[in-house]
Amino acid sequence: MPTDVWTKNYIKDLTEQELQHFQEIVISDVKNNASSEDKTILSNNLELWLYCLQLTRREVELKLSRFKTALKAKVKEKFDQCAPQEEIVDLRIAEETWRNNAVRFLNAIEKKVLYVKLLIDEEEMIED
Repeated sequence: MPTDVWTKNYIKDLTEQELQHFQEIVISDVKNNASSEDKTILSNNLELWLYCLQLTRREVELKLSRFKTALKAKVKEKFDQCAPQEEIVDLRIAEETWRNNAVRFLNAIEKKVLYVKLLIDEEEMIED
């Protein structure tokens, strides 16, 4: 079981490595691969969980943007090289598959963001 260093410390006091490890737990949870211990760690650190989800979403959105630009460049390169049409179509299919998976991952992130926000709201209502 991983040691929960996140609950006991302020975010500003966490090392880059500790934040990275928490981010890995968050990504594992988004992919529905988190252990029960990991889920406990996440639920004990709602604000950090939300932050990491938002950070991950922005990183994926940036990758999608870069990806679209790279695809255009690759297709142009294939045309310039007079590559067979089949090769260009295969490239577009592979790239579109990656893009669809990334969008599906973004959707999973957004569902988790909404869930964590509900947990935070619920926690605030209990405290009041």
